[in-house]
Amino acid sequence: MGVGVRALALLATLMLGGLSLAQEPKTIRVGLQAGGTFSWVIYAIERFGIDKQLGIQVKEATYPTKAATQLALRAGEVQVTVDDFIEAVRIQQQGIPARAVYPYSLVTGGVVVRADSPIKSVADLKGKTIAAQSLGDKSLLILRALAVYKYGFDPQKDSKVVAVAPPLMAELLRKGEIDAGLPFWHFVARQVASGEARELISAVDMLKELGAPPDLPLLLIIARNDADAETIGRLLKAVQLANQRMKESDAFWQEILDKNLYALPDRSLMPAVRKRWESGLPKRWDAGVVVGLTNLVQRMVQVAGAEVVGVSRFDARAYSTQFRPLGD
Repeated sequence: MGVGVRALALLATLMLGGLSLAQEPKTIRVGLQAGGTFSWVIYAIERFGIDKQLGIQVKEATYPTKAATQLALRAGEVQVTVDDFIEAVRIQQQGIPARAVYPYSLVTGGVVVRADSPIKSVADLKGKTIAAQSLGDKSLLILRALAVYKYGFDPQKDSKVVAVAPPLMAELLRKGEIDAGLPFWHFVARQVASGEARELISAVDMLKELGAPPDLPLLLIIARNDADAETIGRLLKAVQLANQRMKESDAFWQEILDKNLYALPDRSLMPAVRKRWESGLPKRWDAGVVVGLTNLVQRMVQVAGAEVVGVSRFDARAYSTQFRPLGD
């Protein structure tokens, strides 16, 4: 789409949304987790002037951990965060007045093994040492659900699962001290692109084997219930437009390195990270997606138990499809 056509399309969006450019911008407070990719999107919103075009002012605050970000959401310090599909349910059960209002990404990670590993399928992981970020890691829970459902074993019980941070995970895999790892998606992209690892199965492919829709968003935009609906609509449109501009701009991906929004040991790995990010862009948010997420949560509770998953049952209030990007 040419610049002129894009500008006309955006103007039409603004008119449909009833937005006057002369109005004061709507303010939204966003909580970012340190090292998270939501900071890339917020930077893109500002970098490409999308905030000014949509009449929205994004005030971001960065927190060191997921727990700190959730505390800020509970206290009302921030109105919007990004979290995973199980945390959306847990937030409801903890009494935090917030819910998932829109998909953020399909991507959470996958299982990697050494490039020369004899491991060829999930079945081969039985009895092996598997590293995950925690016992409650969502990729691990999906792997456990799949292994129990299709391969007749539970990695938590029939293999050795150890908790390891992603950078150390890569080192242990190189040394052969673990047989497989479940790192963040961008570490998967980096390790595979460098030739040191092979992706055994992605989280998306695990969902397919479980019979779940492959386009389930595993990361979601969470908003407080008392946030202004129109402002949320503008933010969702801003995220949508930012994703499109990020897809189109080569310079953007170098800028996030220059601005220390992301770090790589070798800049030549960035195309792999970018491709993986793009593959995770969500396509839909409707009742069918909510049903798929509901079934996935329930299956995980059945396999891993409420204590490990962190929720005892699905809460229908966790996900809302009533919000739409401005003009959609």
